[in-house]
Amino acid sequence: MSRRNRADRDDRLQGLLLVDKPMGYTSHDVCAVVKSRMRLAKVGHGGTLDPFATGLLPLMLNGATRLMPLLVKRDKTYRALVRFGWATDTLDRTGETLATGDPSGLDRAAIDAAIAPFVGPITQTIPYYSAAKVEGKRLYEYARAGTAVERPTKEVVIHSIDVLGLRAGDGTLDLDLRVACGSGTYIRTLADDLGRALSVPAHLTELRREITGPFSVEHAVPLEDIKAAGDADKVLRDAAREEGTPLPFDAAANSACWTERVGAALRPVADLVQAPVVRPPQDLGLRLHNGSVWRKEDLARVPGLPDRYVPGDRIVVEDEAGVRTLAIAKAAAASEALSRLPDRAIVFEVERVLR
Repeated sequence: MSRRNRADRDDRLQGLLLVDKPMGYTSHDVCAVVKSRMRLAKVGHGGTLDPFATGLLPLMLNGATRLMPLLVKRDKTYRALVRFGWATDTLDRTGETLATGDPSGLDRAAIDAAIAPFVGPITQTIPYYSAAKVEGKRLYEYARAGTAVERPTKEVVIHSIDVLGLRAGDGTLDLDLRVACGSGTYIRTLADDLGRALSVPAHLTELRREITGPFSVEHAVPLEDIKAAGDADKVLRDAAREEGTPLPFDAAANSACWTERVGAALRPVADLVQAPVVRPPQDLGLRLHNGSVWRKEDLARVPGLPDRYVPGDRIVVEDEAGVRTLAIAKAAAASEALSRLPDRAIVFEVERVLR
């Protein structure tokens, strides 16, 4: 990014933006749209959704991108439509047909019996069309080249599978499911495995992510709303430029404008970390922001510290105004031990700095 472009980017707006991804976009596409329309410095996503899938895509804005590992590992809930009647090479609706079969003999009792073994800890074979690597190459590269390779397996957890409905079609049977699972679970592999368990080829034809960790798609902003608002802003900027009165970029005003626009879809870092927030004096906040520590002698100047904490407990350190999160810190000593520690003893140290 050029120096000029950096001056036109907002690095202040920070937090977790819940976006409702439409069909046809990659997760990277969504990041690019949000970064461009909202004029942000950095945007990252917390868990890939395939282009044909829709639903909740949590985005981390600016400094919050440093917290991506905390989000990717969270449990997720999906609404999934499994279609019996044919299987595909991608295990979903985008692939080429590999096998066909008649689902007319399937009933609810057989489906319930087939689902039961997939609830709990299970082993999944990673799909050919995935980004997992084997001998330095991604599996989808082998698949596109038509090269056979032994696919790795992974251990995942499926917490529950609820049947929401069955619908028969012309040579098909659609199974509507809600799946709550741990991170890294392949729902299209589950669809294929269910077909194999019932001896009727199947694939995943619809997928919508409803929940990631504590966040729900109910509170997400549609991507099209962000596109529309950003495009309208650009029309105004272009008109002002043509009139010879270009609008100067103000990061603080940009942050305030978009915070109001997206409303409850923008969540603070503390919601992701789920830890108490403290707002220390500027010098102490910057000390952690620069990677240093807090000692026992510093704590008297930190308002709002929890009364009790043990080693490893987190706190979210914001600036004095509560505008930006500076760092995530963790306790290096227990609160009940403070009376026995010297003034120079380290009590809080940095886990992650947000830049």
